[in-house]
Amino acid sequence: MALSNVRVLLKTAALTLILFILAASAAAQSGGVLRVGMSEAVVLDPALHTNDSETALNRALYDYLVEVLPDSTIGANLATSWTVSDDGLTYTFALREGVTFHDGAPLTSADVVYTFNRLKEVGSPALNLLGSSYEVSAPDASTVVFTIPSVNADFIYGVAARQALIIKDGETSPNMIMDGDNPYVHFNGTGPFILTNFSPGAGARFERNLNYWGEVKLDGMEHIYINDAVAQVDALLSGELDFIFKVPSGQIDRIESASGVSVIQRATSQHPVIRVRTDAGRLGEDVRVRQALKYATDREQLNDILLQGRGVVGNNDPIAPVFSFFFDSTIENQTYDPARACELLAEAGVGTLTATLYAPNAFEYPDLAAVLQQQWAETGCIKVDIQIREEGYYYDVSNPDNYFDVDLGITGWGDRPSPQILLREAYVEAGISTYFNESRFSDPEVEALVQQASQTTDNEARRAIYAQISRIFLERGPIIIPYFAPLFGAVRDNVRGLEMAPFPGLTDFRSVSLG
Repeated sequence: MALSNVRVLLKTAALTLILFILAASAAAQSGGVLRVGMSEAVVLDPALHTNDSETALNRALYDYLVEVLPDSTIGANLATSWTVSDDGLTYTFALREGVTFHDGAPLTSADVVYTFNRLKEVGSPALNLLGSSYEVSAPDASTVVFTIPSVNADFIYGVAARQALIIKDGETSPNMIMDGDNPYVHFNGTGPFILTNFSPGAGARFERNLNYWGEVKLDGMEHIYINDAVAQVDALLSGELDFIFKVPSGQIDRIESASGVSVIQRATSQHPVIRVRTDAGRLGEDVRVRQALKYATDREQLNDILLQGRGVVGNNDPIAPVFSFFFDSTIENQTYDPARACELLAEAGVGTLTATLYAPNAFEYPDLAAVLQQQWAETGCIKVDIQIREEGYYYDVSNPDNYFDVDLGITGWGDRPSPQILLREAYVEAGISTYFNESRFSDPEVEALVQQASQTTDNEARRAIYAQISRIFLERGPIIIPYFAPLFGAVRDNVRGLEMAPFPGLTDFRSVSLG
């Protein structure tokens, strides 16, 4: 072969290699479209949403002032820094420069002030940690100041609450779908993605926000609504989805045995609550009925059957073992004792307890209801029938037989970064009409202790307060927590940079790409 021909071949090979590298580089920069399977999002308002799919939708479109990171610490977001006054009553945040909303309007402190005032106006669940007596002001366009009347050791977590997403000043209809050529004009955040389609019951599509202040690797994202958890696994294994969360433990072996997918597991404070309403005339008004249900429940067996022993059986209160410093391991909970359960019901004048047990179609909760029904039936004095509701329906309080109103129900509580959040949200009297106190538990001693913990910044002192709360729940609490569950997700092997949050709706997809 002539030398000139060799040179031509070498040049051609080199050019081909360069083109291949450029193509690979372009492919790496183009992060692809991630398909995420989840249950349907129903409550869309950024200030009012509660479950994972609703949080995931809002997390894609909006940013937080500060955010809860996967390790439960607080990180910067729209605020780059913040300070707390020596007396703990003033929080000052400096805003990031150059941030714009999807419609091109610049972010200013007025947007933050409007957002946090609106949380009070609509009665957002974020108030469980923020309280309702804070004042928020804007001394200049890039500074936000909160003042609170008394020390709140978890106030910063309130600022980072799931519902505290920053909306535009004056927006009165956030996330309302409109008629006409621009139906998503009110889905206007500063977040990493822009909504391009929302089909109730079907899903949502997003494209990358090209003007985002930070890095976004994905070209876009799809949320595909599949209410049945097993059907989500089917779709993942068939290649129709790239990532799912809330995987039932009974599906883990199936996923692990498949090729091209991996299981993600995180220790969390996530747990199902089996609870009775305690208000007058209700099933659990008599403490002896609450105690009877505890003695009738074999929590170790529930963990073994439903989670294959992967969960942790803690106490019957929301202070999970994952909060290791605050968890009281010395408490001896009620052991499985069917005879004692029946004795307590007889003492309460109930005899045979009959009721309907409601549960959402999520995680392993339908199976939990079925095993509970069997355990309780074996006592001979507790008989329940089961009603399963789709998750979005069950947690929408505008529906009949929703989780908040039924006498006896199973509720899924997602991970929280602090036990104080769970206590304030679900077990203080303020939750009866506005928040999440589904059991209507109203105990003056618990109220006082939770308030005391809010104002206690010393962890040793807080630990002692939580120990007292745990012992009250042991004696007269209206709940059974069968186990604290790890969170299971599953992802295709070509997904890069995904770190599933303990509350999976808060998973940050900005660093994710498809390889």
